[in-house]
Formats: sequence, structure tokens, C-alpha cells
Amino acid sequence: MFSDDVRSEEVRPATCASIAPAIDSAARNGESVARRRYQRGSVYPNKARTVWLGNYTEYVLDSDGEEKRVRHELVLGPIRKPDGTAMSKREAQRALQPYVDRVNSSLAAPAREHKSATLDAFVQIWDRDYLSLSKPSTQSTMRGHIKQLKSVFGQKDMRQITTGDLQRVIASMDAEDYAPKTIRNLWATVRLIWDAAVAQGYVDRVLPKPRLPRVSRKVPRYFRLEDVAKIIAHSQGEHRLFYWLAAETGLRAGEIAGLRVSDVESDRITVSQSVWHGRVQAPKTDNALRTIAVSPQLGALLLEQSERQRGKGHDLLFSSSTGSPWDASLFRRRKLKPLLRSLEVREAGFHGFRHFNASLLSSLRIPLKVIQERLGHASAGSLTLDVYTHAEWEENVEAAQLAGEKIEKAVNSVSLTAVKEKGPPTQKSEALEAA
Repeated sequence: MFSDDVRSEEVRPATCASIAPAIDSAARNGESVARRRYQRGSVYPNKARTVWLGNYTEYVLDSDGEEKRVRHELVLGPIRKPDGTAMSKREAQRALQPYVDRVNSSLAAPAREHKSATLDAFVQIWDRDYLSLSKPSTQSTMRGHIKQLKSVFGQKDMRQITTGDLQRVIASMDAEDYAPKTIRNLWATVRLIWDAAVAQGYVDRVLPKPRLPRVSRKVPRYFRLEDVAKIIAHSQGEHRLFYWLAAETGLRAGEIAGLRVSDVESDRITVSQSVWHGRVQAPKTDNALRTIAVSPQLGALLLEQSERQRGKGHDLLFSSSTGSPWDASLFRRRKLKPLLRSLEVREAGFHGFRHFNASLLSSLRIPLKVIQERLGHASAGSLTLDVYTHAEWEENVEAAQLAGEKIEKAVNSVSLTAVKEKGPPTQKSEALEAA
């Protein structure tokens, strides 16, 4: 019977100072309406005298923060009811009353600010105020997502972007054979952008989660003990140390590249920073800030490298000739990959050393809590293990010693075989350095 067909018309701009004492102008039928602080609205028939119309005024802030008066007109119902009786003006007024009550109840509070921005405009704000606080590696990944989103929604108002729009983008990426994990990471970026937009008033709510492709479980690549032994045995100098360090400690490549001379002692190392594409940043998680025991074998190599770096006046344990940090991606591509190819070892990248380390320590019956802390994992998903279990430093030391002994024995075995069958391993290593 009643209709919510509402027409809104902007009347005129006004400032907060001038609106409070102002008297509303005459309504459409000539009747006066109340001041801003209270109003009754007005009702009147249309020109054909077939329906009752209602009129009331509301004050809102535009996108520039300026307060404006907006007049709403809506259909309240037919003058002649279906049963043939007439709707009185008093009944029409009662139909309008809920709308007027809503406006009057909100007059005590400031008018709600209504902002609008295109995706292109808001992501500039988000990049400056939010993304800039993230690690360089995170910034690089999310800026790639932003570029993709802007190509589709760049000039569209954020309030007009729906889950259906985003679902079409996801379906298109899936059809183009994007990895499911890449698509899920894009959604994570979208969620962060919309969270910030809600906080700043550019949208009213976050986008509901779309349907995402399922991530299939893949068998990770990793090195076996004989693979690690070959890699270390056929390397020299700081390359040999880098590989041994990765195998015995399970450090991420960026964490090794970020080690400083001051982080190294004869029996332990401290991880306090990481390097991504040659740029220093914070480690991956809070748990990655840790101190790890090392074996006497590895400790001796670390002290030798520390002395060399001090002699050069460099702060980092691994550095270029200018003192800048190593780029682990370049090192993997230019040194590790050719070495693996020459040794006929399946490529697994630096992360293969972390898988090897966890497997090695598990085979040596090292407690899971010790393995978790040495690898710097955030959690194992168990309340008992993550909260109530604590590893002793002696267990950390034992893990390092057992791992160091196992690796040293395997390396010596490969070295003897290499000397017997192919000559000194230094020849192949020197050839690699010259490449």
C-alpha cells in the first residue's frame, strides 16, 4: 500500500554555523517546516490527486566535507484505498512519521561524512599511508596486485565495485592459468585496501569474500644429505660457508644475507634482520628474531669469515666488494643453479636447505619444539607445543652439534670420493668462480 519511492533534491549548500539557527524554507505545498533541530515534514496530494506525497529535509556532508540540505519526497499511498475509502491527511502524516523520526533522532549527532573516491585515487592514499609501512618484499608483491586492480577498476567509484565485479576478475585470472595462490594473494590485498577504505569512510563495508580457487598441495623439493654433502664439498670460501650455514641452521637465504659480523660468535648466531633483493628489511615474522647454536665445525668457518670481513671494513658477514649485501636471488641464479647442474643434483633452491634441515633434525630425534625455534616458525598449530612447551638452550646446542657432525661426515666422504675419482674438488669450484 505504501511506497518507499524517494526522490532527493539538493537544496543549497550551508555551513554548520549558519544551519543551526536557520529556519527551513517553505515546503512544496506552502506549509512551513520546523527548524533543523526538529521537523514534522509535510504531506500533500499530487497534481492528479491520486496519491499522497510526503516531504522532509535532511542535512548531509558532501565529499568535500561541506554540509548541504537535501529534500526528500516520497509516495505515501493512494488517496483512494482499494476498499473505496479515502486516506485522510492524518493517516498520510502517520505514514511519513517514521522517516521524520529517523532524521530527528540523528540531529543531535553531526551529519555523517560521505566520501567518494575512485580506486585509482584511493590506492594512492593506501600506498602512502599503509603499504609504505610494510616490508619491501610485501610492497613489491602488493603493488603488482594494485596494478592489476587498477587496470580493471581504476576510474570506478569504490562504492560501485561489488563482489560480482571482483568475482569476474578472479574467474578471468583462473581462466588465464594464474596460480591459485596468486589469486588468493590478490584477494588478501583487496581485503586490506577495503579495510582501510572503511576506516576512512570511502566505503560503508568490506567486500564479502568471493569464491576462490582451491590450492592443491604440492610435494616440496628438498635436498638429501648426499646432495648437501656434494654441494659443500665442491664449494670454497664464503660460498662453502653459505651452503653449510643454510644446511645446519635452516636459515632463510635472506636471513643469511642479512647476518652482520656482530651477530656471529664462535658457538651461536643471532638473526635480527633480513635482506630482500639487496635491501635490508625486518625478518619474516617475530619468531624469526632468534639465536641459534652452531657446531664447532661451522663456528670455525664463521670466525674465519668474520675476520676477513673486518679486514675489509664491512659490517655484513656476506657482502659485495662495495660492502652492500648479497642478493640471494642473483646468487641462486648465478652460482647455486650452475653448481647443481654440474653435480646432477635436482634443483630445489635455497628453501630446499630448510626442508633438509628439518628432516635431518627429526631423524636425529631432536624435539619438535627445538626444531620449531631454530627454523623460526611462528607456530605449529598446537596449544601445548606453542604455548606450554619451552626448549632449553642445551637442546639447541645438542641439535647443532649432531647436525654439524652428520654434515661433516657426509662432506668428508664425498670429498674422498671426489679426489679418488675426479681429482681435487677445488678444480671444479675454481672453474665455477671464474664462470
